[in-house]
Amino acid sequence: MDDTRAGNARPYDSTCWPLTSLSGGSTWIRVNRHHPCPVCAKHDWCGTSPDGTLACCMRVKSSRPARNGGWLHSVAGAPPPRIPREYVPLPPRRPPPDWAAMLRRFERDTRTGEVERLAATLGVSPGSLSRLGVVWAAPHRAWGFPMFDGKRQPIGIRLRAESGRKWAVSGSRNGLFWPHGLAGGGPLLVAEGPTDVAAMLDLGYDAIGRPSCAGAVEMVVEVVQCLRRRDVVIVSDADEPGIEGADRLAKALTQGGHRPKVIQPQQAEDARAWVQAGATRAMVDCVIANALYWRAPRG
Repeated sequence: MDDTRAGNARPYDSTCWPLTSLSGGSTWIRVNRHHPCPVCAKHDWCGTSPDGTLACCMRVKSSRPARNGGWLHSVAGAPPPRIPREYVPLPPRRPPPDWAAMLRRFERDTRTGEVERLAATLGVSPGSLSRLGVVWAAPHRAWGFPMFDGKRQPIGIRLRAESGRKWAVSGSRNGLFWPHGLAGGGPLLVAEGPTDVAAMLDLGYDAIGRPSCAGAVEMVVEVVQCLRRRDVVIVSDADEPGIEGADRLAKALTQGGHRPKVIQPQQAEDARAWVQAGATRAMVDCVIANALYWRAPRG
């Protein structure tokens, strides 16, 4: 058996392939100057299979001659035959829930006495919880707080179980806790979570809440611009993630042309615990007045 071929040809071996490899109507593809024979490297007389795995060389012999003349060779390193993929259509995308209708249904199951009990447990007033739109989500056996986008459209519901566990209704997007009846005067406080917002509302501040220490940055900037609030105070939790998240929000607000301040609760872990520990409006006002406008750290 003669395996002599040109030095520029592609690697191959002379394993015999059955002639039925090209059954089903497939035909040899003629080689040319741009695509020479992978066995002898010549650009005429020879052919390749459509998937590139076989060559029918008219010059280099193998153990099995081809019916149309020449000899069959398998081509090492050839791409595997392409297997047609079955098209599986994606299921249609489910439309988002009707959050407004869901909140109305939950509101019908909400009892004033139960809201008062929740308020006593959290150490905030029932009025502040009502301004935040708290409802009893009976199917989930949890309290629900609506979340809004930057245009105050509901986009989800945060759930809070009696045990304190927190999650969200399926399909929710993280958004802002945005109470009714903002006065429009004084600074706008940005806290973390609905209960911290309720504590700041109890002190008479206008306040909105973020879903987490790092979430809804763009929404807060949009709200501040929409409400045309000059003074913005970020009330961060007194831990490293809270401080870092407050700095990221302050940076975004500064880039948007605002001059925010960042304060931390005094001898408390968050805003609600600060109020429960005895913080008054005068005390918080003093902390805000003594805080410097945020500046990006050098270096």
